[in-house]
Amino acid sequence: MGRGGNMKRRLLGAAIVLFILITSLILGEIPFSITMIVVALLGLKELIDIKYKKRKINIIKILCYLLMILFMINNLILKIDNKVMICISLILLILPVIFYNDKDKYNINDSLYLFGIIYFIGYAFLNIIDMMCISIYKCIYIFVIAFITDTYAYISGMLIGKHRFTDISPKKTIEGCLIGGVMGVFIGSVYYYSLVGDLLFIKTIIMSMVLVFLSEMGDLVFSSIKRYFDKKDYSNIIPGHGGILDRFDSVIFVSLGMLIMINIL
Repeated sequence: MGRGGNMKRRLLGAAIVLFILITSLILGEIPFSITMIVVALLGLKELIDIKYKKRKINIIKILCYLLMILFMINNLILKIDNKVMICISLILLILPVIFYNDKDKYNINDSLYLFGIIYFIGYAFLNIIDMMCISIYKCIYIFVIAFITDTYAYISGMLIGKHRFTDISPKKTIEGCLIGGVMGVFIGSVYYYSLVGDLLFIKTIIMSMVLVFLSEMGDLVFSSIKRYFDKKDYSNIIPGHGGILDRFDSVIFVSLGMLIMINIL
């Protein structure tokens, strides 16, 4: 498929993602929360499949999905102390090491990997839901930073990019990263200051700069995970983009970064 075909598929994928996000936002907190839980579960599935697709540990995989659902529903509805949830998850994921008794099938490293990705993905999307409950504009800001930075980096890199940024992601260029970063900070800052406006403009710029940096680094982190497991994409669920994590990698880091920044500034 040529560049034109790839671009059409990418535009189609972006349109599908935006349609689902915008529709769920318009419908309100409950539909949006359900959408984010589904996206989180799909992202978790991709991180599980990239390492364990050929391993017959279906019970463990199902347990991971249940723990993710329980973690997110607990924070939204049940309100059980998160320390309790963490202890439950650790116990349930570590105990099977004894029953499998096969280091090639399931071992302590596997249990900690699965525990880590559940809470890594879970906290990121849970924070997006929390932002929606606090302010729809703050929630949208997370996506504005991630998507604007990524879009301008991709387009400018394709048009004028000449210098490779890193071997982790060969298609990324220094020119693309710089232009994507500048546009992300500019549009993100104007958006937040105009529609949220609970910070001084200089603080808004600082927050946008930090989040744009995390957006681009998050993209590279998830690219490095793919390279480690020798995969091109996490899946093929989104036309022209790949998997959920190929599209939401930056969003995850921006969400976690915003949780930190709003408690500092």
